[in-house]
Amino acid sequence: MADRVKDSIDIKGTSEEIFEVAADYAKYPEWQDQVKKVEVLETDEDGYGTVVYYEVDAVLKKLSYTLEYDYTGWPKYFTWKLRGGDVKSLDGRYGFDEFDEVTEVTYEISVDPGFKIPSMLRRQGERQIVSTALKGLKKRVESG
Repeated sequence: MADRVKDSIDIKGTSEEIFEVAADYAKYPEWQDQVKKVEVLETDEDGYGTVVYYEVDAVLKKLSYTLEYDYTGWPKYFTWKLRGGDVKSLDGRYGFDEFDEVTEVTYEISVDPGFKIPSMLRRQGERQIVSTALKGLKKRVESG
């Protein structure tokens, strides 16, 4: 079973501004170095991706997978879960807690790659995913 890794960061902007960047999956390769290719396969009535295919460079191995997104928790959060791909399980959540001029964004992920990785390396990799996602999101939102 996969452990959950969670972290948060303060970003100058509204939850809506941050959501627009976080939910623009097609542009992930522009600000997340490990994401090499994205295809939005299905969208909801508002045009947000509900089924998205990814190809990522996970350092030890190149992976591809498809995620399903659920926006029923918006504006507080949105979630995703694995539909299929090179990993056994993958789910996560972006949470938004808006204050005066900043929004605290929480990123939570659970990954089971389905292949053997030493636990220390796996944990380090999971933390790197979370940290990179949050820092990249902050930079993208705050740079306009």
